Amino acid sequence: NDVPMIQEAHVGVGIAGKEGRQAVNSSDFAIGQFRFLQRLLLVHGRWNYRRTCKFTLFTFWRNAVQVLMIFYFTLYSGYSGTSLFEDWLRLSFNVL
Repeated sequence: NDVPMIQEAHVGVGIAGKEGRQAVNSSDFAIGQFRFLQRLLLVHGRWNYRRTCKFTLFTFWRNAVQVLMIFYFTLYSGYSGTSLFEDWLRLSFNVL
């Protein structure tokens, strides 16, 4: 059947039908009919897309603020080479 295909997919969608519940049991999302697939893809797909975009923009702007802080501190300190942040903090900034 299509159970191995569902297990290999990144996101498996199983549709409950007459042939049993094997596909539903091995899937990530289970729906009762094909007509529910449209809402699953369009609504939940859009929500996931928006969450991913917000996270990407947040990461970009957070790094831009850090770079601007370092740049202005460099001007303020007269190009002395003094570090505004510790090395471990700059390296772990995106992990936090």
